[in-house]
This record gives sequence, C-alpha cells and structure tokens, in this order.
Amino acid sequence: MLRVAVRLPQLTGGVGEYLADVTALEAAGADTIWVDDVALDPWITLGAIAALTHRARLGCLLASMGRWPASRLGPCASTLSKLSRGRLVVGLPAGGKLRNRVSTLREAGATIFTAGAQDSSADGVILEVESADQLSGSQSADKEVWAAIAIPPDRQAWTDAISAYAAAGATGILVAWDSRLIDLLRGAGEPDDRTDLLIATG
Repeated sequence: MLRVAVRLPQLTGGVGEYLADVTALEAAGADTIWVDDVALDPWITLGAIAALTHRARLGCLLASMGRWPASRLGPCASTLSKLSRGRLVVGLPAGGKLRNRVSTLREAGATIFTAGAQDSSADGVILEVESADQLSGSQSADKEVWAAIAIPPDRQAWTDAISAYAAAGATGILVAWDSRLIDLLRGAGEPDDRTDLLIATG
C-alpha cells in the first residue's frame, strides 16, 4: 500500500494547534511527518513532535549542509533518534560531500534519503515530480522511492494519484500540509467518525 508523508509548514501561529494537527495526521495514517531546517531549529520542533506521536516517522529535510557539519549533526540526530524511539528520517540534498554526514547519521540510527537523485549510501530518494510516469526507472528493490507532489485538488484526484503512484512502484508520496489532508488520509471512513480528532485533542 502506498504510504503518505506530510511536509509541515514553519511554525508561525499557535503551538497547540500545530501539534494537534500533527497528532491528527498520525491518527489518520500519515507515515512520515517532515519539517524543514530553514527557520526554527528542526531538531527542537521534531523533539516536541516525538513526545506526542508513537508510530509516524519524523523527518528533517536539510537544505544547507553548511549549517550542519557532522560534529553538530551527530548529537542532534542521536538525541532525536532516542526521543523518537528510532523513528528518525533525514533528507539530504543531492550531490556534495555527504560521506561523513551519512556515517554520523547511520551511527544515530537514522534512515537517510537524498533529494532529487539516488545515492548508493542512502536508504531512498525523494523525487519532485508532476506525474507518476516520471518515476519510470527510479524503482529499486532495496531503496525507498518517494514522489514529492502537489496535493490533488479533490478526493477523486487524490484516489487517482494514490493508484497511479502505487502502480508506478513508488513507496509513497510526500505532500505539503493542507487543511484537507486529514480528511483525505481518512479515506473511506464514515463522514462523522472523527476518532482521529478525538485522539489528537484528548
């Protein structure tokens, strides 16, 4: 079954609402919850998310490796891996000299992805695509292949996208946060069954 990952926006409003969305996403079936490293410290944000989640993997998308030398990356990743009970996922930019960072992340127990291109040292790749046919030839038996896509406009388009990317051999899709996501993830559940929100809000 195709998995779904969600890329959260930067935390700009209320922390309580942000974290309630995270727990609702997990209750609705999100496989991985990602944050970027462009504003707030992603490791602190993910530490808070780790305390409220139990199953979803927690991902940190690193945009600039200059901010994260191995000496700084190692302690952050190791601490988050412990807080999340081994659910840490890290996305690295494609290319560049990543060997010492990959080694550091492996020691911390992280699952490693590269963005845009397969890397033999990574566990998988995240590809920005507009359609499932762009994935042809990127499947690998031992690597995860995630398609970063725009969120489909309605439930039928969502269902069609899930089918198309599953048929193309993708491990999952990565979409940016949208208020419709929780309902889309819930899929065929009863319209008035809001167990996910009850779990999220206590």
